[in-house]
Amino acid sequence: MFLVSPVMFFLLLCVMEFVYTTSVSPSLHQPPLTRVRIIEVEDDYDEESSKTTLSPQSPGVTTSRVIRRPCDYDPCAVQLTPCEKVSAQIGCLCPGLTGPEKRPEAPKLQEVKLDGSGEVFVHWCAPRSTVTYYEVTLKDANKQLVFGEYLRNGAVPGLKVGETVCVAAGNAVGLSETSCARYEPPQPDQVALSAGIIAGSVGFLLLLSALVVILWRRRTCRKGRMGDAEGLGNPSYTNDGPL
Repeated sequence: MFLVSPVMFFLLLCVMEFVYTTSVSPSLHQPPLTRVRIIEVEDDYDEESSKTTLSPQSPGVTTSRVIRRPCDYDPCAVQLTPCEKVSAQIGCLCPGLTGPEKRPEAPKLQEVKLDGSGEVFVHWCAPRSTVTYYEVTLKDANKQLVFGEYLRNGAVPGLKVGETVCVAAGNAVGLSETSCARYEPPQPDQVALSAGIIAGSVGFLLLLSALVVILWRRRTCRKGRMGDAEGLGNPSYTNDGPL
């Protein structure tokens, strides 16, 4: 009976393990697929713009990308369509705002201007806060006007030159600090004023030239008449010729 020594038995096990490892597909020994998530955060926006990629160790795998762009939002323009509704429709990002549990920041009063209709309008820019209304106050008259959250301007009847007008943003917590400006009289348009002066000067020169021509013609006609009168008064001349 053939006896196997321990050394031979150990060598036999090594050969069997080598054959087994070489016969198995090498793909089973590749490291697992690693997914890398890259987060891109836009400044002043309330969501993350992200994209998911696959590591370069896995060739032939497609890459999926999801990039969200900021919404076309102007804090100084009247919001005909709320930014939240636009975001829900097209998937853009609205600016980040403080929550309704916080007092709003102060809006920025841009200008107090006389409109073409003769009314004085106040224009402001919205803060980066949750706002439900705006309050415009006349300091000297103790008059308050309330405007909706999506408005950025409003008429202020009775505002006089030199008076101070203020605007504040409000929500359920309270009012923000005020932003104020003084109503100054509208300045004349320098271009229109210059054009008026030039047009008036040209018209005056034309009128003066026409007056000079008229006077010159009248003087010429008067000299001609005086010459004819002198010829008729001379006795040396008659209708029949010289005497």
